Amino acid sequence: MKTIQEYEIIKHGIEHSDYFQGCSISFTGFTDVGTGIGNSEFEALDDALNQLAQNDWDVGGHKLLNADTERASMVDVISPYHFHFDVDDRRESPWVHVSVRVR
Repeated sequence: MKTIQEYEIIKHGIEHSDYFQGCSISFTGFTDVGTGIGNSEFEALDDALNQLAQNDWDVGGHKLLNADTERASMVDVISPYHFHFDVDDRRESPWVHVSVRVR
């Protein structure tokens, strides 16, 4: 299991997945990135951390990263969008996107 020495959380905001340009580690000192989506910042961050865990990063062993995860907003910002605009197809709906770069 790889130990996280440093990390960076990037909150991309609300985007449609078709238009999200992604996030990379090019021209940074980081060695890996996980990008997650969800109805809230917390869900998106949790998804990004799950991707990093699948790449063998110890995401549970970093105290500061865990504290930042606990502070992430759990407010569902996507469901009100569906209510106001009556979007039924989840594939075309917007998502909250969050990336975590690590080294």
